[in-house]
Amino acid sequence: MRCEKQRWTSMEVLLSVLVLTLLMVSASLVVITWLALRDQQDHGGPGGVGSVFNGRMVITRGAVFTEELLNRGSMEFKSLAFDTEYLISEAYGRGFLNNDFKDSQVLHFSNGSVVVNFDLHFSQNVEVNFDLHFSQNVEVKRAEQQLVAGLQSTGGLVVDPHSIQVTVKEDLGTTQPTSSTKPTSSPHLSTTNPGRCPPHHMACGEDTQCVPTSRFCDGVNDCLDGWDENATLCATKCDGQFLLAGPTGSFHSENFPLPYNSGTICRWVIRIQKGLAIKVIFPSFDTEQDIDRLSLYEGTGQGRAWASELSGIFSGTVWLVSDNATVEFATDDYNNFKGFYATYSAENITKLSNEERLTCSFEEGLCLWRQEPEDDGDWIRTNAPTFPPLTGPSFDHTFGNQSGFYIVTPLSPGQWDFRLRSLQLTPSNEPVCLKFWYHMYGENVHRLSVSVEKPIMSAVTNTLVTVVFQKEGNYGDNWNLGQVTLNSTALTTVLFEAQKRGGMMNDIALDDISLTSGPCGDGPPEPTVVPIPSAPPPMPRDCGGPFDVWEPNSTFSSPNYPHSYGENASCLWTLHAKEGWNIQLHFLDFEVESTYDIVEVRDGAGPLSVLLGVFTGSNTPFPDIFSTANQVTVMFFTDDSSFGRGFRANFTSGIALGRPKPCAVGLYLCKSGECISNVSVCNGKPDCADSSDEADCVHLVSENSTSVSRLQLQVQTTRYTTCGQNWTRNLSQSMCRYLGYRSGRSVLIPAEDKFVPFTTVTVEADGRLELTPSEKCVDEKVVSLECDNEPCGVRMMSVSQEMSDSGPTEPGMEESEEGGTGRVVGGTDTLMGEWPWMVSLHWRGRHVCGATLIDNEWLVTAAHCVYGKNIHLSNWKAILGLHSQDSVGTPPSQIRNVDQIIMNEHYNKRTKDADIAMMHLQPNVSFTDFIQPICLPRSEQQFVVGRLCFIAGWGWEKEQGSVANVLQQAEVPLVSRSQCQKLLPEYNITARMVCAGYTDGGIDSCQGDSGGPLVCEEEGTAIQMGVISFGVGCGRPQRPGVYALLPQFTDWVVQTRRYNNGLK
Repeated sequence: MRCEKQRWTSMEVLLSVLVLTLLMVSASLVVITWLALRDQQDHGGPGGVGSVFNGRMVITRGAVFTEELLNRGSMEFKSLAFDTEYLISEAYGRGFLNNDFKDSQVLHFSNGSVVVNFDLHFSQNVEVNFDLHFSQNVEVKRAEQQLVAGLQSTGGLVVDPHSIQVTVKEDLGTTQPTSSTKPTSSPHLSTTNPGRCPPHHMACGEDTQCVPTSRFCDGVNDCLDGWDENATLCATKCDGQFLLAGPTGSFHSENFPLPYNSGTICRWVIRIQKGLAIKVIFPSFDTEQDIDRLSLYEGTGQGRAWASELSGIFSGTVWLVSDNATVEFATDDYNNFKGFYATYSAENITKLSNEERLTCSFEEGLCLWRQEPEDDGDWIRTNAPTFPPLTGPSFDHTFGNQSGFYIVTPLSPGQWDFRLRSLQLTPSNEPVCLKFWYHMYGENVHRLSVSVEKPIMSAVTNTLVTVVFQKEGNYGDNWNLGQVTLNSTALTTVLFEAQKRGGMMNDIALDDISLTSGPCGDGPPEPTVVPIPSAPPPMPRDCGGPFDVWEPNSTFSSPNYPHSYGENASCLWTLHAKEGWNIQLHFLDFEVESTYDIVEVRDGAGPLSVLLGVFTGSNTPFPDIFSTANQVTVMFFTDDSSFGRGFRANFTSGIALGRPKPCAVGLYLCKSGECISNVSVCNGKPDCADSSDEADCVHLVSENSTSVSRLQLQVQTTRYTTCGQNWTRNLSQSMCRYLGYRSGRSVLIPAEDKFVPFTTVTVEADGRLELTPSEKCVDEKVVSLECDNEPCGVRMMSVSQEMSDSGPTEPGMEESEEGGTGRVVGGTDTLMGEWPWMVSLHWRGRHVCGATLIDNEWLVTAAHCVYGKNIHLSNWKAILGLHSQDSVGTPPSQIRNVDQIIMNEHYNKRTKDADIAMMHLQPNVSFTDFIQPICLPRSEQQFVVGRLCFIAGWGWEKEQGSVANVLQQAEVPLVSRSQCQKLLPEYNITARMVCAGYTDGGIDSCQGDSGGPLVCEEEGTAIQMGVISFGVGCGRPQRPGVYALLPQFTDWVVQTRRYNNGLK
């Protein structure tokens, strides 16, 4: 059979074309759907594993709203959008969502109003709306918490943290973000991270290598292509320079000679011909003393060595004995000064003679003499008289007046060493004479020695040290010549060492060091040591008391007044007045050893008396002290070295002494004593000199003993319940700040007739609050306010292990009134950022106690840490964001002054009850990943016995042991009060105390940990339950540590913040 080809009909052809078309359309739809799904996954949309949120916040500083910001195409919009996206990226890049955050996109800006404080002021700011994209599923609450915490550090743009809102985005059809940035920890570095580098790393220029951000712009190439040291990338904000490579050059602070900007970090690398040294001259230098610092290092990168640090006012020269060096200038957020201008030059010091290497009059600086970075402190170059009087020089030796310079040991108590080292002297067969002038004046001066060091080959040491000169004791207020013949037949280094001991009269000074050829001739006669004053006859420790003092014999004094009082004294006087009268105490004379010898005055007698004042020092005109009771207790405590003539005081008694007279009817009595009209109270305008008429105008009224607190606003003498109409989140925040809290939230509850009268709050255009009284609320709702300390207790840094992984630990401190330096016994090293609320308190340059940050301006610590140190506030420094004590002053740590100390009035040194105090920081601190506040407990909050909580500190590692450099942490179980009383029968364990520790001991807080926190965690939030107070020994079995129980003091903390320049 023959087969023939069959032709298709027109209908078959049409159907075939239709089928092929449908197949093509189906394929296209599959591709489009796949692309859409992939795009959604990339942006965290449905079907992916990511999240997309919408956010809003208000920029309060760094940007001003203009009409141009409404135009997405304008340069103003694009510029502010980029800065805002970068700010958001930094906030997430530093915290626990660092690996999940992808990018953000600003959608639009608008004109926003934010309450600044409750004295009725508002400001017009920029409100921004934006999208957030995450690569993983993230809870919206965690996203908002991280953003709030991350944006609390100050910078170019400042955001009101209470305005931040993050919500789930309903519409996912947003455009691609315009920028995606990641943070950097290197100074003046502003670049992007493509997202594939680990946290705190950045990509090199060729995008194939990741390098830690800390190694960018450090003078050493870590990128294969050298991108990390790119001159444009690393150019400083200060003067646009980075690498200074010529034989001469200059650099200066930002804006010089105008004041520099806040929050600046600038770094320069100086590189000159190999084998030469760098001479840096400062024609002008003026920065904030001890705060804004210029640090100079020999070398670059991770191996650089500290050489010098300048702060305050300086003129002169600094030598860097290296052909490459690093210079860093860091400022804080306040008090900007003129800054500095510096020049440098390359110098050949290899050909200097030994005489040129050693000779120095200190007129231009320290010459080629070197400070020892490991010492307790640095010699100070000065031309001013030393402080305190009766120790140290009043002028230099070179000129014999205050125009010349000399060097002197810094003010410091205790056994500290200060060394000064020369460059190596070249070998010589001829003897040389080393001459210098020394000044050793003061009752507590110890020793000055001169040593020579020579290299040797030994299995034990590679240096032979020989003491060639040594003097001990007080040689009076004179410059004395010292000389010694040196035979430097080998490489030799000369070392001056000043050693101090207890007391404050212990300054040692040097001037006019020289080296001349030939042996020394006959010197002047040896100076005579000032004889030590004969000790007074021993006094009984109780001074022969206790004493009861009545009028008319109302004058009393310290033992042996006006001569030196006894050692280790604990004296007590009780002053008495008639029932219903009170007492006025007046100090006629006062001179006791500052900090160590203390007069304490209490209102009343016995264990229920309250603290009126703690006094120490000399020649201080203390104001008169007024009691409320008819008894006053005066106690005098001294240490083991008597000093000064003591004190003499008297008292009078009467009715209402020191109290302002009552005001007439219709008048209000200010706390400052004056009377004002009742209509001036709570009218939005301070009329009292101390503003006390506007201090109690917001009230929270508990409803039926529940947690509901109805908000009342007082106008004149009438309190109004606040209606819910027009109420905003910002008003809630402002009211809570006024009340002494950090933040808060409102809930609207039904209005009841018994709440009358009512008022509705309206925010006027100029920022004032307009209150409209009424007999009912339009919406029949009133405001209930809940205030708290949030956001708090959240770590911004991811840590490799939870605190609960810590091994067992236990408390028990050696009794100490100083709080000394040390470490948690049985603890482990913390990770950086693991305790961002931990603060190291430094007194006169040394760590003495711990403290806890509770907001951006207040610390909580132990009262015994500040007892006797509460008057001379300039000696205090609070170090925040610190991980190790050897990194004080370097990022991420921040140093703050203390301008106010408040001890709880119930603190009792003898019983150790109520051992808690607050310290106010100046200026306020900036929150970062490494600096965050801890949560305060609720006043009724309790944790069960046996609950594991945590302690941390830089205290002793064991009883009478060595100190810790890195912050230590440990885990301890809570102990019942009754059990603690049995284990510590020598103390009265009160309801204001809590105990913690293991039965077997071994883990505990110790001396130097005092003032630090006892932290219990609840749902990932750190809550401070106690303040490290006292114990017996450190880590002893059956001896738990004792802590001030913080819930007992939460209300006191809030009130202290409210009435003492706290948050408003």
